[in-house]
Amino acid sequence: MNKRLQFATAVLASALMLGLSGTAYANPTPNPSETPTPTPVASAAICSAKSVIRQSALGKFYGYVVDVNSGKVLLDVRGSEATPSASVLKVVSAAAAMLTLPSDYRATTKVLTVPDQPGVIVLQGGGDHTLSRMTGESYTTYTGAPRLETLAYQVFTRWAEAYGISKIILDPNFFAGPTYNSAWKASDRTNGYISHITALQVDSDRANPDLTSKAYSGYRSTDPVLRTGQFFKEALGGLAEDAKITKGRTPKNAVEFTSVSSQPISVWLKHAIAVSDNTETEFIIRHAAKAAGLPASFSAIEPLVKQKLTSVGVDTTGLVMKDGSGLAQANRLTPKMVTEILALVAKDHPNLAAMDEYLPIAGRTGTLAGRFTGKNAVARNFVRGKSGYIPGLYSLAGTITAKDGSNLAYAIFARSGDGKKVGYSARAALDSVATRFFTCGANLGL
Repeated sequence: MNKRLQFATAVLASALMLGLSGTAYANPTPNPSETPTPTPVASAAICSAKSVIRQSALGKFYGYVVDVNSGKVLLDVRGSEATPSASVLKVVSAAAAMLTLPSDYRATTKVLTVPDQPGVIVLQGGGDHTLSRMTGESYTTYTGAPRLETLAYQVFTRWAEAYGISKIILDPNFFAGPTYNSAWKASDRTNGYISHITALQVDSDRANPDLTSKAYSGYRSTDPVLRTGQFFKEALGGLAEDAKITKGRTPKNAVEFTSVSSQPISVWLKHAIAVSDNTETEFIIRHAAKAAGLPASFSAIEPLVKQKLTSVGVDTTGLVMKDGSGLAQANRLTPKMVTEILALVAKDHPNLAAMDEYLPIAGRTGTLAGRFTGKNAVARNFVRGKSGYIPGLYSLAGTITAKDGSNLAYAIFARSGDGKKVGYSARAALDSVATRFFTCGANLGL
């Protein structure tokens, strides 16, 4: 039994034994040391989802639900039709990365010297968006991120030459291709949704990433590589006071001088899924593409994902990936495909099981912390899901430990189309759909 099922079973059993009303599920107090088996409440009767999926707030609705244990399809509404995805696409990108990279994979930023060029060093990016320019007690959204000041200190203390550093070459060539997607708006960058995807940058290129600062700013620049070089020169202090900064490739005879490494990719994945970090997801999928022998570029994302998902039996028909984060309007996937991935997660697939711990929990964590309120609070703690939004589409996909003890995987989408439009109310409407799935469990039907 996986951890999610153990926890949810304990909460559900406690509520059933105490005879609590539906709203009491909002704040359960399970005993972690006890995992009793819930009393079955299922019956042979169909528990209809017809009314809840017909809410006008859902616009053109897409949905697919399976009983993980039996494999039975419980609901299929346009399940094999391709739809825009929004951030639910992060589940797809994360799955491909988890099927490609070991959980302890790390990105490394290096400083190299050039033997025949005294005073010249190379700052070589290894694709670490979390590398931070923070100092002292300041911190960013990335837990345990390596610091630029650490790298500079290591250079300063190991520098044995009588001369200082005269030139800093910035090498961002670990990644390939365009750094900004033509499918993204310029405002996505200035609004702080995404940075240029460069293999050398600090703090995902936020203008002020310091979470201890009232002047925090998520604005992203047009040249994160050069900004990183400038911050590095400042960190080196007098050792590089007159150094020239330039972009280029690492000379073939360069020798590694020092380095810092990121947290494991598993930490990135958990954070990216929990808070829907667009830049982080783009970095993750690029590392996966490079590890698979493909270019670390936008063009490699879709081929990589199709290859990896097909290898575990997921039907990728209709999949279109212009990016890895779901920001592009032209992305397409089917609810069936996403549900098949999540069913593997719920079945404790050796490479994918950890995703269950990454998914936000309704009413508790991540992007679902403030959701599932009112009548939907009954499903808090029992529904996990990755939410998504782009203009004209709201989405939610994840796993559910249902009231009858069954284990469900689901993907639901509310889309503008066929003369219908969706707005902010679609979020609560999707929550009510997921709540019905929780209530009905294995008896869900239309």
